[in-house]
Amino acid sequence: MNKQLTFLMCSPRGDKSASHSIGSYLVSLFEEKEIIVKTFGVYKTLKNQEKTEEMIKSIDDSDIVLISSPLYIDQAPYMTIKLMDIISEVFQQGKLSNKTRHLFAISNAGFLEYYHNSLVLKIYEQFAKKNDLIWAGGLPIGAAGTYATYPIPEFLKMMEQLPEDDYRQEIYNKPTKILDSVIRSSVKHLSKGEIVPKDDLQKLEFIPMPLESYVKGANSTWPEAAKQFGAEDKLRDKPYER
Repeated sequence: MNKQLTFLMCSPRGDKSASHSIGSYLVSLFEEKEIIVKTFGVYKTLKNQEKTEEMIKSIDDSDIVLISSPLYIDQAPYMTIKLMDIISEVFQQGKLSNKTRHLFAISNAGFLEYYHNSLVLKIYEQFAKKNDLIWAGGLPIGAAGTYATYPIPEFLKMMEQLPEDDYRQEIYNKPTKILDSVIRSSVKHLSKGEIVPKDDLQKLEFIPMPLESYVKGANSTWPEAAKQFGAEDKLRDKPYER
């Protein structure tokens, strides 16, 4: 029988999110290995009892559970935490069959630094252990917003067009190639029922550009965005101060 995977996409931004883009890329690679995938957008699913029960049934049938969630400061958002509470309750009540299941997580930080994801990945690991899931590892992704705009395969094709001495090779192309290789390795190991080696996951522990450049680039986008709404002269307003 083919293995089954439940993909839990935990971003409120839906299809426009990095959580969806990166998680869906993993899903496509799993499907190439003939693994059955069932996908649930957590924000919509948990608002519907019938869909929630369908999600629990899928987890019960699955060999792999994949969580892809944004990072809010240094934590998972409320609905991701609620999801874990619901799954934990079902496990503790003995409502799921006794079988081997691997949990793999993707944590997507908008911050440049990968290590903002460290705490929440430890929480996912404890969640796995509490519920007799095998913790297979997690991807600590920094500056993940890049992949909300461009799916990884599409982004790599774009980067192929750049000259070798283009500065974007170092800050975009090289990091994306590393991420792609770690994703492919993760899918390979999980498909075989293995945990992902820590050495592979640690390849994502890098910062692709100087922090000063990141902040300067981010700040430069604010005036342009404000112009679209006729608010360029209001950027320093303090509406919440009396």
